[in-house]
Amino acid sequence: MQVSRRRLLAGTVAATAAAGLPRAAFAAERQSVVVIGGGLAGLHAALTLVEAGVDATLLEASPRVGGRVFTADKVETRPEYGASQIGRSYARTLDLCRRFELKLVPENRDVLPMSNFIDGQWVRSDRWEASPVNKLVGEERKLRPAMLGSQLMSKYNRLQALEDWLDPKFADLDVSFRELLTRHRHSPEALRLANLSTTGNDIDSASMLSLMQEQARSRFDLKFGGAEAPTDRPYGFRENQRPADGLATINNIVGGTSRLTDAMAAALGDRVRRGKLAARIELDAKGAEVTCLDGTRYRADRVIAAVPFTILRRMTITPALPAAQGEAVRTLPYGHTTRGFGVIKAPYWEQDGLEPSFFTDGAIKMFWALKPRPDESEHRFMVVFTGAAAERIDLLGEADARRFVEAELVRIRPAMKGKVDLVGWYSWARDPLVQGCRHIFAPGQVMRLAKPMIEPHGRLHFAGEHTRRLEFGMEAALESGERAALEILERSA
Repeated sequence: MQVSRRRLLAGTVAATAAAGLPRAAFAAERQSVVVIGGGLAGLHAALTLVEAGVDATLLEASPRVGGRVFTADKVETRPEYGASQIGRSYARTLDLCRRFELKLVPENRDVLPMSNFIDGQWVRSDRWEASPVNKLVGEERKLRPAMLGSQLMSKYNRLQALEDWLDPKFADLDVSFRELLTRHRHSPEALRLANLSTTGNDIDSASMLSLMQEQARSRFDLKFGGAEAPTDRPYGFRENQRPADGLATINNIVGGTSRLTDAMAAALGDRVRRGKLAARIELDAKGAEVTCLDGTRYRADRVIAAVPFTILRRMTITPALPAAQGEAVRTLPYGHTTRGFGVIKAPYWEQDGLEPSFFTDGAIKMFWALKPRPDESEHRFMVVFTGAAAERIDLLGEADARRFVEAELVRIRPAMKGKVDLVGWYSWARDPLVQGCRHIFAPGQVMRLAKPMIEPHGRLHFAGEHTRRLEFGMEAALESGERAALEILERSA
């Protein structure tokens, strides 16, 4: 049944009034552009517009700006809950750091070597290939469990140029990891371990084109910095090289990544309106109007939606998005990541002879033991849950999840008893204003949706890391905000 615009708006107005927020209670503020979302993409879009002389207002639902840039300043080890890594080729990010006089230091998340706890048995990585616990077949046996997913993906990744993932000639890669591995006749055990170690939620829900684009971009950044990807651990580098120009392969911001988004928001001043949860976007031939949950309204010539699709799909947009774009907003999957953060009070690996970090096929997915920072005397650690493992642990709630992890670590590795202290915990899926740590195209969605989903819808433009074209990570968010701002500037010229 078709619903008329009048009927739809009448229902929305009635709902607003029922919530005690009469539509007529607030006069609409007027500006040239309204940006919805105060993450890296929204902040960069707003800054770009303001510096070009455009009157822009940024609406952020949270009291905190930054989105998935989130330094946990109140946690003992001040971990990064979200973005942290700045590569040598991250031109926009590096430029902003210079502009706001933020100091960079070499990446400090160097993951120590990993053991394996598979089928209830411990196997050192240097003994994995010959171990009877290893049920992989042929050449697969050389692949360590934590790296199996990424290494098999790399084996079949034909992408060279950064834009290749959008080229129809690579459409045969717009499939699930399971289909790709089955196509190449990998063993059931390879499929099982790939399901645990893939960078997506699992081997069924993500398009290989989407994940291979990230891998190709990461390879470009490593080559740009003269480094090589690690072969014995999923993240971090054996040596974070510092070339003659003084910039390391991977860098962090002194004081945490949130110092960047804080500085960007400070530069925008009172143009940033916090605690403004956008609920409705109405478009017409002359402009657009954004209504927030508290009843405040903002009238503008154009709007940039720089929020994840998990949040945008809960806003009312009139007129409705075109078919493909609407499908993308409604259905684009998001990854699930939950992490615990802590300190290692004594080197338990000296007691049991295993490598400090470990990968498991059990309840705890990955435990990363991290080298101390230059100003620290103790090792740090992260317990990392992704996909189904993260969904399961989140069912417990934070307090029970932390108690379970502490007990499970000691159960499977008794040498850890009394030697680790869990001090922080965060789940991006449980963050109500994000609801997922990252977007992931489903199989078939790249060829069908990636291009149309970022096209302007009348006076509504789209930004956010999920709308990237060439970049990855923090640089992708900045790329998208810049693109949306330039779309508006070109139409205003």
